Amino acid sequence: MEPEYAVLNHLHENEITTQRKISKRTGLSLGAVNLLLKRMARKGLIKIEKLNARTMRYILTPQGLQEKSRLTYRYIRQSYKQILQINSDLDQLLAKQLEDQNGPKIVLFGPNDEIMDIITQNLNSKNILFDHFSSDNLLPQLERENSHLVLIWRQEEEEALCDHKQPIKVIKLL
Repeated sequence: MEPEYAVLNHLHENEITTQRKISKRTGLSLGAVNLLLKRMARKGLIKIEKLNARTMRYILTPQGLQEKSRLTYRYIRQSYKQILQINSDLDQLLAKQLEDQNGPKIVLFGPNDEIMDIITQNLNSKNILFDHFSSDNLLPQLERENSHLVLIWRQEEEEALCDHKQPIKVIKLL
């Protein structure tokens, strides 16, 4: 998500706020928030009213609401393209790996998040059985059984799997 969108979204929900609250909520540094607010005020996206020494009112202008809508639309389009790409990659992978009736067992290794939802919907639509693990207790079991295809989608799981003695067939989807 773009920093400008994150700040506009926060201001849309919280007119009266502090830069510290914006920083905490968006994950941006205090300096970045300060810079973005000044830039957005110069562009005419927000108006700033000082309420007291620490608190300001940030009012989104019609131009600011329009920019927030534009950024939202762009984010949705990018997300949709990514979902389509994940499904396409998964379809290609499954076509190659599961030609044999006794193909490898599918194991999803990662957090129960939005990406996992996309993957499980895809697998369920094809009636493909799979297991899901989200912690290191999976690894000893996989080392004993060599007929697994492990699907991951985050760097953290890739690093956890690389540190093991026996090779495990792993495919990173993202």
